[in-house]
Amino acid sequence: MYEEFYGLKKKPFQITTDPSFLWMGPKHREALSTLKYGVMDNKGFLLLTGDVGTGKTTLINRLVEDIQDKAYTAKIPDPGLSKYDFYRMVSRYFGLPIEVRTKSDFLEPFSRFLNDAHKEKKSVLLLIDEAQRLKHDLMEEIRLLSNLERQDAKLLNIFFVGQNEFNSILLQPENRALMRRITITYNLDPLDPSETSAYIRHRLKTAGAGYEIFSSAAMEEVYEFSSGFPRQINIICDLAMFFAYQVTRRTISRKIVSQCRERISFTVDEPPAETENNIRAPAPRKPYRPIQKERWQGFDAKPILAAVAAMLALGTGFYMAPDRWKDMAATWVRDTYLTYFPVSAPAVEETPDPEDIADAATAAPAADLMLRMPPRPPDLTFPAAAPAVPATAAPVPPATVVTASSQEPPDPADAIDWLLKKRRQQSAQ
Repeated sequence: MYEEFYGLKKKPFQITTDPSFLWMGPKHREALSTLKYGVMDNKGFLLLTGDVGTGKTTLINRLVEDIQDKAYTAKIPDPGLSKYDFYRMVSRYFGLPIEVRTKSDFLEPFSRFLNDAHKEKKSVLLLIDEAQRLKHDLMEEIRLLSNLERQDAKLLNIFFVGQNEFNSILLQPENRALMRRITITYNLDPLDPSETSAYIRHRLKTAGAGYEIFSSAAMEEVYEFSSGFPRQINIICDLAMFFAYQVTRRTISRKIVSQCRERISFTVDEPPAETENNIRAPAPRKPYRPIQKERWQGFDAKPILAAVAAMLALGTGFYMAPDRWKDMAATWVRDTYLTYFPVSAPAVEETPDPEDIADAATAAPAADLMLRMPPRPPDLTFPAAAPAVPATAAPVPPATVVTASSQEPPDPADAIDWLLKKRRQQSAQ
């Protein structure tokens, strides 16, 4: 983006590990020559440690580039693997056409490969980056690989590259066997202020800069921010060049670096000091629990469930109880109910007296009786009995029979009297 503005061929402060930008200061030259000697002389185990961002990976890439014609190399970028995955990765990086299912599937072809490399007078280098991620069981497997050797020479060089905490891992009692096999170690420290300035100038020159882009004051500000770690130097310098390009400044001053530093620095707010008017409340003894809203306010299902369970238990017990217990329980329930809720005896109906009925009928209105009166009784007029007539006497003419049709209609009162008399006779019988 800003390369043309500054007259550069490419960006000088990329975070990628480009060996062409490697600045070989006194520390880096010493480290590179020491590690190269260990590999070419087949010293076995080598160790390179350093803090985050000190340039370990860039140095290793330069080492691999320098010895690529004299050694077979394989780099494991992340050793957080299982045993067989580690063997498969080593086989693939060394170009071994094998399928690893068991340990023997790997050891036999790998041993032939080491012997063939020795006959070709080439070293074999296994680089393990991020060594602080190694587990103890895999470290033991790596240690046992070093046993593949000849009486007169080591066939495999194993190079550990890790952060400073890997030294503490090696000092653990279970890893002492591996620690004692390491022959060459080197720790890469951050740069000092003069090395920081030389580092910036070297990368700018490598990118094609024709003048001093960073002022001396700006380089001092870069060191104060980065503390000499190359990765942090790259970050702040790249951002400073971008901001200077935005404001069309071809020379970067301390002010521009300070402004960039504020943009990428992390600020941590410190809590206010306690005073008489600012006293922190004590921490609660019980952890806070948020209030949970109930779906039905005031509804508690526990009593209902308890009552249902009790009823089921009583019902089951009554059903399974013997019959005599059931009879006793029924008798007790009936007696208890009658004790608290007495039942009055029903009134006994008495047989009405016929005279009372007659009196009631007499007292009743005639219209009511007429409504309930049975069919009209037969004619109450009967012919009188004929007297006995002597045989010698002259025949008497028959009496004239008086029929109902020849008389007037009977009085209703006579019919009532007849009806009452008839009912009394029936009652007497």
